[in-house]
Amino acid sequence: ISAAYYSLAAAATKGDLFHDNPTLDGLAFINRDADGEYDAIEYLRNNADRASAVLEAVGDDYTPFGRISASTGVPTVLGWPGHEVQWRGSAALQGSRDQDVATIYRTNDINVAKSLLSKYRVNYVYVGRREREKYSEEGIGKFSEFMELVFDDGGVLLYHWEL
Repeated sequence: ISAAYYSLAAAATKGDLFHDNPTLDGLAFINRDADGEYDAIEYLRNNADRASAVLEAVGDDYTPFGRISASTGVPTVLGWPGHEVQWRGSAALQGSRDQDVATIYRTNDINVAKSLLSKYRVNYVYVGRREREKYSEEGIGKFSEFMELVFDDGGVLLYHWEL
């Protein structure tokens, strides 16, 4: 009886006693009118193939960082470093991924960016609010010089290139 009670009580409590409009839509929390993030996610879901990878900002665990990869199923270079350590037991497998992502976004050297994108087999680059805040605008312009802009809405840009 106590086990059954806990399950029901936990569901009600964690579900905020089912206020608002309960849904199974995992993206319902994204403000679809705020910027183009939701539509960029939909674009990737509909257009990225099984061999695709997307670059997005690296951030702390349990934050909006890594949201594009998590919402689309398209792998990224690194999402939450601490979460990776938790599941893999060390940071050894991450190597220089965090720094490489920062370099790709910040560098103005197209060859450096291409080399690192190729290293991780990334063919989509996402640029949104988190990327601009973390890495600045300075290196963002280079992507249009060698990649195709496939999505542009509300300050969210998505670039694509063939590896």
